[in-house]
Amino acid sequence: MQFAKQVTVKAPRQAVWELLWDVPRMVRCVPGCTEAQVVEPYQRYQAMVREKVGPFQVKIPLHIDILAHAAPERLVARAGGKDGVGQSHVKVGLEVVLIEITPQTTELRLHADVVVFGKLGVLGYSVIVRKGDDIVGQFATAHGKDIHEV
Repeated sequence: MQFAKQVTVKAPRQAVWELLWDVPRMVRCVPGCTEAQVVEPYQRYQAMVREKVGPFQVKIPLHIDILAHAAPERLVARAGGKDGVGQSHVKVGLEVVLIEITPQTTELRLHADVVVFGKLGVLGYSVIVRKGDDIVGQFATAHGKDIHEV
């Protein structure tokens, strides 16, 4: 499943870029993310996501690998994890692109490719797409709001 969102942030592109690497602030921007930590700066991270999807409450520890980054414009990452209780697997490919509209305005473009296996996968395409679209949208909006709390 593919998700794409765009949001305009009233902040310089460099400030938005710095937020992407600020793990405590990023936790606040990712719906359901309860904790995150740096394993290797700019390369590997871990996070815990808890979310209700349809009738299931999932808790998924994620391993996040940064595949590429070009400051301050593009970040490519891959994440994956398995819910121990529900035996659901999630794989996510993520690309974040920052485009400077003006020196004080940045467009954040977020593209996610999500694959779901196990019990979550049986929910059906429409339920997962709605939830995924909601999560991506909340991330983009929260990211825009959080940048002003510098």
